[in-house]
Amino acid sequence: MKVFLLEPDGELADSMDVYLNSLRLKMKIKKVKNEEALFAEDVSLLPTYALFILNLKNPVDPTIMHYLREHGVDVPILLIIESTFDTKDFKTLYYLSYDDMIVKPFTPQEIAFRIYKLCDIWNDDTFFVTKDVYFDFKHAKFVNRDEEVILGRKEALLLKLLFMKSHHVVSSHEIEYYVYQDEAVSEERIRSLIRQLRAKLLPFHFIETVKGEGYKIIDTKIEEPSSVKEVSRSAIMSGLCLPWLPLADCSLFLL
Repeated sequence: MKVFLLEPDGELADSMDVYLNSLRLKMKIKKVKNEEALFAEDVSLLPTYALFILNLKNPVDPTIMHYLREHGVDVPILLIIESTFDTKDFKTLYYLSYDDMIVKPFTPQEIAFRIYKLCDIWNDDTFFVTKDVYFDFKHAKFVNRDEEVILGRKEALLLKLLFMKSHHVVSSHEIEYYVYQDEAVSEERIRSLIRQLRAKLLPFHFIETVKGEGYKIIDTKIEEPSSVKEVSRSAIMSGLCLPWLPLADCSLFLL
């Protein structure tokens, strides 16, 4: 996936690049520091980008957006706004129809969620642990062969987030943004949600606490029937495991 990033703050641009490429989808990010570099880009290459992230000198000037659209760019444009931006001009930005905006300061994790949402990357609905054990996000249920466990809305969102970032650590800040829609919540409230979810998923134990960092999905610790183990082995041999999972972790795969 190719991304064009116009951001004068080189340190921020680099941190975004590093974080985004630590997730399951690798991104080739073209980083520039000024608008002149955007205009210098070969116009034939502009439509090859999947996303434009722009920090413009004058966000209410639609010149660059029109330039991109006129040269065949029909992908999302995410606008980065400086903290000094005059709030009365947000109405103008709204009518310019940028696909999304984010105001500084923000963390790489925050902008990652916006990027994945804009590019429709986190749109998976079914996550398989084994052939007969899986999480159906659309219907908010965890299926263990013939048994179904119904999850609450926040429980389902949390489990989806953990599966989407399998096997990376999900921070409390990310949970706050994705599950609670950026509502300010305490660490104890998040821990309580984790406990609720773990209790519902028993006898599976694949949500691990990483002290000082957050939570992550690990390989299930329940003993599976030999037929299920055989499915996992055959999946590995046939190449069904996705490239963003280490080979050793292929007993947990996503369809």
